[in-house]
Amino acid sequence: MEQHLEWTSPATLWDNFNGPTNTSQRRVFRTPAILRFADDDFMQQFVNVVNTDPRRVSDFLAVPETWRKPAAEAVVPRPKGGLAGTLDRARTAAVRKLEARQGIVRTTSWNDAPAEQPLKLYHPSHQRYYLVTACLVCRTLGLPDRTLDTTKQEKAAFVIRLLQPLPGAADVNPDPAHCTELALIGNEWKPVSDAKSLVEGETEYPLTPLSYTEIDGRRRRIFNGLIPVAKREALLGAKMPNPDATPAAKPVDARRMMLKTQVVGPWASLEDVAKSAQQQTSIVEPSTQDQRDARDAHKQTAIDLTNDQIQTISWYILLDLDDWLSENLHEVWTAIGAQSPAGLTGTKLAAYNALAGLKDTRNNVFLTAALKSIRDERARLENVKGVFKSSSPTGWPSLRFQFVQASQGAPAGLVGTGLRDSFENALVAALDVQLPGIVPAPSAAAAQANASLHRSAWFAVRCVFERPNCTTFSPPLVSDATASFQLAAFFDPDAPARPIRIAMPTDTTPAGLRKFDKNTAFVMSDVLCGQVSALRGVSFVDLILSVLPFPLHKDLSVDQKPCTDGGVEIGMVCSFSIPIITICALILLMIFIKLFDIIFFWMPFFQLCLPVPKFNGKGGD
Repeated sequence: MEQHLEWTSPATLWDNFNGPTNTSQRRVFRTPAILRFADDDFMQQFVNVVNTDPRRVSDFLAVPETWRKPAAEAVVPRPKGGLAGTLDRARTAAVRKLEARQGIVRTTSWNDAPAEQPLKLYHPSHQRYYLVTACLVCRTLGLPDRTLDTTKQEKAAFVIRLLQPLPGAADVNPDPAHCTELALIGNEWKPVSDAKSLVEGETEYPLTPLSYTEIDGRRRRIFNGLIPVAKREALLGAKMPNPDATPAAKPVDARRMMLKTQVVGPWASLEDVAKSAQQQTSIVEPSTQDQRDARDAHKQTAIDLTNDQIQTISWYILLDLDDWLSENLHEVWTAIGAQSPAGLTGTKLAAYNALAGLKDTRNNVFLTAALKSIRDERARLENVKGVFKSSSPTGWPSLRFQFVQASQGAPAGLVGTGLRDSFENALVAALDVQLPGIVPAPSAAAAQANASLHRSAWFAVRCVFERPNCTTFSPPLVSDATASFQLAAFFDPDAPARPIRIAMPTDTTPAGLRKFDKNTAFVMSDVLCGQVSALRGVSFVDLILSVLPFPLHKDLSVDQKPCTDGGVEIGMVCSFSIPIITICALILLMIFIKLFDIIFFWMPFFQLCLPVPKFNGKGGD
């Protein structure tokens, strides 16, 4: 039965095919078409075109475009009802028949698209919508439509295949026939041995039939489905086969990623904090002894404040390192508690030695001893609300261990990329191999860099007809692949921009601003309330003086404490008017992203940068 069925391009395009009936022409005839619409009511436009003048569907074929050179906008005909509509359709049919008799073929300019420009599908947010369209016909005289028998669970759908161009394939718009296809099964791309077959479990998207009347009065049916361009990130983020093929494509182990995120990354940021303090104290040599004395006092004050900040962050890095060892290298964690490597061998002994070999020379404390001591300080560190100052350490642990020490010279202590790399490699080498059937480590909190995300992946669509309850065994009928295309990113520089308007208040006088309802509430804890209150006392002049060199420099006073009322710690609920906030939101964001670091000390925990090999900003390898 299957040899009598075939997927073809929409019947509305058949008049566009001319020339000799060769292999190339037959292939184009069997290729589903992708239609492009530029309005939110795209489905109604599609219905109007098909019901009014089906041959004008060719005007909506997807072509390469950018916002600089958008595709020509096709005119959508307005359907007419009653006698006027009947006469209009009769006139259109007569014109098409006359053209056919005279051998006139209504061609379109889509065949003339530049080959060097990729066919890129844009998001609905860019005001672009794409329908894959095809006909399911019987290969008999007249190519009649094959109807779906839903009582037998027959269905039509389409699948999206990821293309991997073979050597010799075109760099732009590669021919799917010259590519290896991968099917999406669950959240993983798997190679397809036979491109014309449906892989079990492959993700399918629905096709909907639309009936219309041909110029000869016959009723025909077009299957159509919306291509989910907005799922680009999910498609590109799916697991790729053979991750060991290239180092750039190999994902980072989740346990290693947690070590980078919670320990190695913040540790590296401490070195940047120490360098920043050293640079701020590198000022011009004063001319008098009094100025030199004042300069030295200023330098030491800045270094002391920086070391207090480094000590605070070091305590929390120790906590996270202790948790990581407990979850992933429990034998090493137990040996640290006993302060003895007895019973450890091989890579686990090497991991213990790597920890034991690190020492804070300023405080004369080894890392293993600090890890053991920090366990008794967990409750204190998790509940403290103030800011640590070495001059008044009340409420803070007596343990002193700093990964890095700030000084008027170069940062000292456990510094250097090589030291951190050897530390990380020693711990990762001691990890147990995750065997099949064992619950894997939790996913990393930080986003892992997928080496394929910055490359422009190619896709193609195939239509599928399934007959699960056919009396004779018939596998799903899969169409030829559409033209290859790319899926645009949400912030793609080539994407057409949907007009966005953000209204600002027009009357910004006190009389006008007081009319806005304060309908947006920000809930702040007692700690955040104290930190915000500390910022209220910082003027613009204070900000300027804080970045000027000696003798104009003046440190910011940010000695914040939790908000209190009558001795009781309180939080705050502050109500604002959103239209007024929009005036200064962007400016505040740019200013406070750095200013808050003075109070929150969040930068070592805020970002983590991982190298992506061969990531070329110009698109090359």
